[in-house]
Amino acid sequence: MKFCELTIDEFDSFVKDEFSHYTQSRAHYEGRKAMNLDVHLVGVKEGERVLAACLLNGAPSFKFFKYFYTHKGPVMDHHNEELVRFFYTHLTKYLKARKGLFVLVDPYVTRNYLDGDGNVTEEQPVDEIIETMTSLGYMHKGYSVGYSLDSQARYFSVLDLTAKSDAELLKEMEYKTRRNINKTIEMGVQIRDLADDEMEKFFRLYRMAEDKHDFSLFDLATFKRMKKMYGDNARVVMTYIDLNEYLERLNVQLKEKQSEFEASDAELKENPDFRKLKNKTAELEKAVKQIEKKIKETEELKTTDDDVLELASAIYIFNNHELYYLSSGSNPKYNKFMGAYLMQWEMIKFANQLGLKRYNFYGVSGDFNEETSPDMGVIKFKKGFNAYIDEQIGDFIKPLNAPAYKLYKLLKRK
Repeated sequence: MKFCELTIDEFDSFVKDEFSHYTQSRAHYEGRKAMNLDVHLVGVKEGERVLAACLLNGAPSFKFFKYFYTHKGPVMDHHNEELVRFFYTHLTKYLKARKGLFVLVDPYVTRNYLDGDGNVTEEQPVDEIIETMTSLGYMHKGYSVGYSLDSQARYFSVLDLTAKSDAELLKEMEYKTRRNINKTIEMGVQIRDLADDEMEKFFRLYRMAEDKHDFSLFDLATFKRMKKMYGDNARVVMTYIDLNEYLERLNVQLKEKQSEFEASDAELKENPDFRKLKNKTAELEKAVKQIEKKIKETEELKTTDDDVLELASAIYIFNNHELYYLSSGSNPKYNKFMGAYLMQWEMIKFANQLGLKRYNFYGVSGDFNEETSPDMGVIKFKKGFNAYIDEQIGDFIKPLNAPAYKLYKLLKRK
């Protein structure tokens, strides 16, 4: 085996074949290069065959040193102890030679599979991986729960797409989710891709989510860079509704329902003692009033807002293995149109069309307690699509210059 720097073609070919995260990609490498950021492609080869590949980011740290980080890397079989020892031993030497202060690795390795309620359904053997990494000086940062600016979420909400038709995927969702998807279709909610010069539309909705959940992560420029970096493997979509078209639909429904009501009411007058007919007529009258109410509300909304309402938007990135639902937002004023449901359904179908194995709803806190969870609503929303939970192994950190790292930690505490 040989530890070496990989060419972009060697790296790209390997991560396309081996299950890997979108950040371990040609696009990510070339994007960082274009911004003159420190980025490395290293791996292990046996002859011409690549056994491990890793995209590493570097950044200045503590004056004369560099901090290195690999997001969801390296890409390799972490259950192959010989390969793990060889890769990480040589990675340490490689980074020390480049004035590394410490390195943080975040392997794309599953610890447990859980159901949507957080109950473990299948454990994965990771203790030996942690023991091996610890023996190499890579300290495991533990099984964190919640969100942190210092690390990625450990819990992903994932929908399995393997060998399933769109109809099967829809059937396996919770009744409420299926009903809401169908309602959006009945209302005429639509979806479209946003062009580069329309990113402000996405960001406006994203900021509404920031305000709702009291967080602030990225600015508009970051999202623009992300979209440009991943090119054809990124989509920024938005759901919307044209109120004029919606009113047309409502008026057609009203006409049909009024006709049904009038026929039932006439029949009831001839048969006043038929209990089922009484109930049917009452329900039809109620339905007519509900549609009339929707028409009135929609007409009022047109006068106060606009003919076309922007409902929800999100940025998605995909590779050969998964489609990732990364950042999103919606206008709470228009929740009744449930734009997020149609957006997820259309993108699930898109991922299935691509032949991908997973639709990754991305991070949740990992706290499944109704009383303490900061994102129980989000967890339930994703669970409704029949998503399971993929709990990751977590982060490992290794000091590369022990004295300098110790001083760095002491100063950081102050």
